[in-house]
Amino acid sequence: MSRSRMAVAALLVPVAAGAVALLGAGAASAATPYSGNGYVGVRFDPNETQFIADTNVADFLEVVPNDYWSIALGEGSIYKGDGQYVYASIDQLVEEAASHRGETSFSLTDPAIWDNNIYILQDW
Repeated sequence: MSRSRMAVAALLVPVAAGAVALLGAGAASAATPYSGNGYVGVRFDPNETQFIADTNVADFLEVVPNDYWSIALGEGSIYKGDGQYVYASIDQLVEEAASHRGETSFSLTDPAIWDNNIYILQDW
């Protein structure tokens, strides 16, 4: 694993753990943690997605270089670029999902197994 990937992984593990702990702490929280072979993540329902959009919480991921994350856009997203490129900030992606009353998911992956460290999913 390259030094830059190790640095990104070292940064993201505590951030992701803190986000899951913080968002999953409340009894009324709708954040749903999930995990699988080489990944952990959290899925936000439409209300949580709207909260994230309103408070710009997703901006904390903007420090991660684009080479380390991948996006699955919702159907008909206005941010679909040429080929595999997406022309939007993470906050814009969350705001778009919220505008469709959709959900957003964030996954942190093991770079030894997956190509990218962070996966962002829009679903509506």
